[in-house]
Amino acid sequence: MSIDFTCQKCEASFELEAQDLIEGTEKIVCPHCDTKAPANLSEDFVAALTEMRAQIAVLSKKFAVTLTLEAEELEDELDDEDEEEEETEDDDLDEDEDDEESEDDEDYDEAEDEEQDR
Repeated sequence: MSIDFTCQKCEASFELEAQDLIEGTEKIVCPHCDTKAPANLSEDFVAALTEMRAQIAVLSKKFAVTLTLEAEELEDELDDEDEEEEETEDDDLDEDEDDEESEDDEDYDEAEDEEQDR
């Protein structure tokens, strides 16, 4: 399985074999301008690639698998997920504020009750 890369710096394209990345005989480096992927990103990418390959091997017993990924598509999906997470966090904050207001109301009501009992 080969993977096509396009360097963001020089816009040159190059191809690497997934197996070479997994075995560590190749690194993600642009052969034109020597831009390198950070080590932590490369390690995470190779780990994900290894897992994906293992899962495809299992699926291949029942299905033929062809996979095409475009970075732009993934960026759009990640942006959508980030927006959903922000909305969820905002909702949680609103609920926390409501809880605090109710507790304040209860404290106030108890104080009023004590004054009325006197």
